[in-house]
Amino acid sequence: MDWDDDPNPLPELDLHGLAPDRALRRLASELRTCRMRGDRRLVVITGRGYGNRLQEPILRTRVEAWLDGPEGRSLGALAWTRTARGGALEVRLAHPDDARRSG
Repeated sequence: MDWDDDPNPLPELDLHGLAPDRALRRLASELRTCRMRGDRRLVVITGRGYGNRLQEPILRTRVEAWLDGPEGRSLGALAWTRTARGGALEVRLAHPDDARRSG
């Protein structure tokens, strides 16, 4: 099945080309939106990171660390995996109802 044929594609956030601080603000906003909608996953496009002058994955590395840190966790990021040959992350999100069920 092609991505375009999927009746329920995953929500995407394209951060490719943004400065890390701006990208993290956009990511925080999108995570809040996803939680309100009840989304369980989000694809975050960072690019592989080799297009900068250092030829190192700066944005992807910062996004991964942020998702694993207290800010990402508090906004519902449970886990992530690299996809698209490392150019994107599929983030698994907590559902707002999960906290009510366990408490």
